[in-house]
Amino acid sequence: MKHKYDDLLRTIIRTIKNDYAGFPEKMERHDSRYYVNTTGTAFKQGNLDELLFLRIVSQYLASLGDPNLKFSMADHEDYKNYCVGFRTRRYGNDLYVTECAQDRRLKVGDKITAINQLPPGGHRAKFRKNILIGNTAEREQWSGFLKMADHFEVEHSDGTKEDLPFEHFELLQPKYKTEFRSLTADVCYLCVEEFSPDTTALEALLQKHEMELHACSRLILDLRKNEWGSESGFVPLLPLVIDHPVSLTDLLQEPVYTNYTNENCERRIREFQVLKNLYAKESQEDAARLCDDLIQEYQKKAGSGLCAEAADNELQSKSHTTAAGAPCESENSNKEQYLIRPYENIQKIVLITDTWCRDAGEIFVKLCSGFSKVSIIGRPTMGTIDYTNSVTMLLDQTFVLSYPMSKRGYVFNGTQYNDTGLPVDLYIPWTSQECTEDVLLSKALETVCS
Repeated sequence: MKHKYDDLLRTIIRTIKNDYAGFPEKMERHDSRYYVNTTGTAFKQGNLDELLFLRIVSQYLASLGDPNLKFSMADHEDYKNYCVGFRTRRYGNDLYVTECAQDRRLKVGDKITAINQLPPGGHRAKFRKNILIGNTAEREQWSGFLKMADHFEVEHSDGTKEDLPFEHFELLQPKYKTEFRSLTADVCYLCVEEFSPDTTALEALLQKHEMELHACSRLILDLRKNEWGSESGFVPLLPLVIDHPVSLTDLLQEPVYTNYTNENCERRIREFQVLKNLYAKESQEDAARLCDDLIQEYQKKAGSGLCAEAADNELQSKSHTTAAGAPCESENSNKEQYLIRPYENIQKIVLITDTWCRDAGEIFVKLCSGFSKVSIIGRPTMGTIDYTNSVTMLLDQTFVLSYPMSKRGYVFNGTQYNDTGLPVDLYIPWTSQECTEDVLLSKALETVCS
């Protein structure tokens, strides 16, 4: 048994060192010996099993501070992935319930004062390694740690207290909200919690409220919970935020550096081979041919190491379409340069961000930071955009390791957002008041009207 987990752990560590694009930047904080020793100790004590190994490796990856690094266990007869049924955020020594989708014993605003008889702040102080990823209380991610605990002490909003066991709930598919409101005659509010590659719903919402958008001069754009999507998903919003005609090519000039090790290319080829076969069965010939082209590209680049290349511009396919009712016009048909025209009536935009804004949401925030009419308020984003192009690796038919094989050009040149997230123009610290009041929206309205 120990031999099996030894081999798996060594494979994971070797993959992080050789194939993960972020290892050069994470080298100083990398300490695999601690986790190798922890695994060995657990084996000697007779405690080492799949679940404990999952926890050890998850903590090892978390210690590197990159939210893109993920380790999971596939569902099987004896194990189902689960959650504790609520989300929290730390303020001071306590955790506050910020969302409660499944655990009916709790309500938003309830305060967890102890986990296994120790205050959350006490646990944080005792951690030898930072397994919560975030380096400040409001950026910490407690969900994984809570899954390992047995019970907690909670103080409800009415002052009553209980000691409750943690319950396990089925992982539900997240539900993302897209909402438009007119807050005043001159201020519109748009909340987008995902940038789906299928922009049909977002485009329909913008077209439905086209008159309000053309009538207002101020806009609040809420991306604080934008947790999923792709870059093509935010194209319909670009006419709202830009302050001059611009092409997608000009917007997306950031190069990437991809680590074309033999192992990364082999894993990518396997992924595209599976997709190719799937598309072939469904008679999607164009998609199958694209997979074939990508397979050949990875075969050619295998073993070439870290290579600079133009950013993977998935947005070009969107550049010929109408975005949010503002046409993308051809500036020069010979050069195929397509310009996106701004909403000239919108003079001021306040963009709300928070720790949970990640991936495509962060890329959009970074673009917005370059436009003069956009002010960003709230809290820095998750910090996922330094690394991209994730590879998935199946281990022992049981575990799944996911890591990025590419890094953005600015990382190669010494800039990183992994630990801090993208900065804001007006920082508003998180407090427990936000459990019951929308402090950020109130501040956004005040700012956009000033």
